[in-house]
Amino acid sequence: MGKLVQLSSVHHSKDTRIFYKICKSLVNHGFEVDLIIQHHKSEKKNGINIVALPIATRKLDRLTKIIPRIIYKSFQYDKGTIFHFHDPELIPVGLLLKMFGYKVIYDVHEDVPKTILEKEWIPFFLRKTISLLVGFIEKIGNRAFDATIVVTNSIRNRFSHQTILIQNYPIVKPENKSLEVEKRQREDVFYVGSISFVRGIREIVKAIELLNRDRSIQLVLAGTFINSEVEKQVKSMEGWKYVKFLGHIDREELKRIAESCLAGLVIFHPIPNHIEAQPNKIFEYMGYELPVIGSNFKLWEEIVVQNDCGILVNPLDPNEIAKAVERIYNDPIEGDRMGKRGKNAVLRKYIWENEEKKLIQLYNQLLID
Repeated sequence: MGKLVQLSSVHHSKDTRIFYKICKSLVNHGFEVDLIIQHHKSEKKNGINIVALPIATRKLDRLTKIIPRIIYKSFQYDKGTIFHFHDPELIPVGLLLKMFGYKVIYDVHEDVPKTILEKEWIPFFLRKTISLLVGFIEKIGNRAFDATIVVTNSIRNRFSHQTILIQNYPIVKPENKSLEVEKRQREDVFYVGSISFVRGIREIVKAIELLNRDRSIQLVLAGTFINSEVEKQVKSMEGWKYVKFLGHIDREELKRIAESCLAGLVIFHPIPNHIEAQPNKIFEYMGYELPVIGSNFKLWEEIVVQNDCGILVNPLDPNEIAKAVERIYNDPIEGDRMGKRGKNAVLRKYIWENEEKKLIQLYNQLLID
């Protein structure tokens, strides 16, 4: 059996999709997996061989330090290796590996051309041109690579060759499926993930400020700020005094906190890439029996509204966000019912086990071909 190698120049070593879903699923099915990724040292964790890359502190470091090392390390493997990469900036590396006879999978985590249209560090007048160029390069890769994995149907519609939908559904361990969530304190709302303006942090903090005029509700905030300027501005807001900031937390801490909160927040701005996304945190909140308060995107209605497991709001309106929190705060019985309906929906249809089967089937097919 050939070795399977996961490549990333951008993500951290404990990325949920790469480490906990892709790598662990492969290891659990008997495959030998190397993960070449930014990490403090090379080591073996949970059966996964982490091959450490330097930690990048600037975008330029990825171009000058990370990608050259990925290329060098990749060519140390024999021709029976399957490479599975997770960042669009590695498409040239993937094409190079294909030229030398390796099998290559491209895992598309987001609609990259749409994300480029919103990148503030790219001059506005260049964004459309770069977006079109990247979309063109992705389609070249799609034709050249042995498979392209996508996370949503809208992304799949952009590709034509050997494209497999493997969605970002949560991992639900069999022994935990029937366990009841402990009774919540029902005093806090929760957000976990990357902290940025386009992910609604200003609107969330303002909503918490509005809520605390009449009652005491705390925002438990976990994750990392996208940059120091965002952190500085948010911490200067009046509502920050009602925020409990935890920084980065592990999955056990995430579970403990989520199960003690009133609701989970996913207040993304209505930019092109967000509207067609299915954030993993929606499903994780549902799995923890947390009512979801999210942005009123049509795709999210199919998850939250149709399963009656939360409330969708205008993500640009702090008053509407505050009213949604207040509604659940004032009706804890319905909040509990929303949470239970969300968890039941996860167990019925939004579960990683179903996606894992498609992943293993793909690898088995590639190893035979």
